[in-house]
Amino acid sequence: MAGGQHAAFGKAARRHFDDAQLLHGAGRFANADHLAGVAAECALKAVLMEFLGGTLNQKGRPSHSARPSGGAYSHLPGLWSDIAAAAHGRTSAVFSSLISGQNPFDAWNIAERYSDGEHIDPRRAGGHIDSASRILAIYQRAEIDGAIS
Repeated sequence: MAGGQHAAFGKAARRHFDDAQLLHGAGRFANADHLAGVAAECALKAVLMEFLGGTLNQKGRPSHSARPSGGAYSHLPGLWSDIAAAAHGRTSAVFSSLISGQNPFDAWNIAERYSDGEHIDPRRAGGHIDSASRILAIYQRAEIDGAIS
């Protein structure tokens, strides 16, 4: 499958988030943390694609003309500042204040999926789940309103 051939970022965000919550409740903190970050990443990409004028490039990856380094968007934590650049002056105070604030995924890294996970505790995973929840809530509100508000 090509990169974004079946891209449905909003639905993927919800699926990863739901699994993160289940895993956290089962004491599987490393995978819960990983999926919380993936959920947040997908929700941010859904916002980019559906409300900020993003497009899929030839490889099926989300991109936007406002991306400072050009090309497709990648993963958190770098995605956070890239989305902020795309959203600058184009969104409501709620989304702008979230995305311009401290990046709650500064310590999260997609490559941790290869780690033993022993450094990830319930507090860290729970914090990332809470942050992903806030991003998903903004995205879901935008779906209802038809715009980021």
